[in-house]
Amino acid sequence: MPTITLANGLQMFYREHGAGDRVVLLIHGNTASSLWWERVMAQLPAGVRAVAPDLRGCGDSEKPADQWSMNDLAEDIYQFTQAMSIGKAVVVGHSLGGGVALYLTVNHPALVEKLVLVNSAPAEGLKTPPERYAQLEVAVKMPEVLKMALGAMMPTAPKDEYYARLLEESIAKSAAALIPNGHALDEMDLTEQAKGIAVPTLILYGKQDMLVTLPMMERTQATIPGSVLEVWAEVGHSAPVEDSVRFTRRLVEFMA
Repeated sequence: MPTITLANGLQMFYREHGAGDRVVLLIHGNTASSLWWERVMAQLPAGVRAVAPDLRGCGDSEKPADQWSMNDLAEDIYQFTQAMSIGKAVVVGHSLGGGVALYLTVNHPALVEKLVLVNSAPAEGLKTPPERYAQLEVAVKMPEVLKMALGAMMPTAPKDEYYARLLEESIAKSAAALIPNGHALDEMDLTEQAKGIAVPTLILYGKQDMLVTLPMMERTQATIPGSVLEVWAEVGHSAPVEDSVRFTRRLVEFMA
């Protein structure tokens, strides 16, 4: 399984599919991994190099003990692109990964060719009520509870073998990142910086989302100059999993 050592010493696992001059960088959400992009990667056309890393604390990447920030996650991804000789990419971020993509775009604009945010952490951040963390502590220790919560994040996904793999891997390899990522999102605020984003930006919102709201995405769209918001009524929080065919088709259209 491919792993690369970043300049900061972190060991980062990644998946890669295809080859070509166009690069798509896929950033997953909280308590997930690059596995969540597997079907999208397989459907991309020839000539596209798709790369999907596991964020720190998730999947098969290293799991530091210290609390990290959204900026830390974004800098990991930037160092990853440098280690992988990626000079420019279409950056796609889902949920937490959308927040990471926003930081990456603000901090390293030359890297980002185009930006796609999917039911993303909004530019203003995503605050978890302090009392909710006690419930999350319980969920982390109870696989069946966490499995139900993850299932609610992809409500229309086919309940097939791939769906089962996503749940099992997320619980086994990424559950411990749930709370550190939550605290990182608590501190996120790019409301002012996002006004300077100058790359073409597509915001996709699955309306059956129980976590990210449409007003959050509308405010993010209003913040990023020239960005486009599309609302998909038929899916929830995780369009790349719930309808990978439609999602990949729209991504390829936007890349053109």
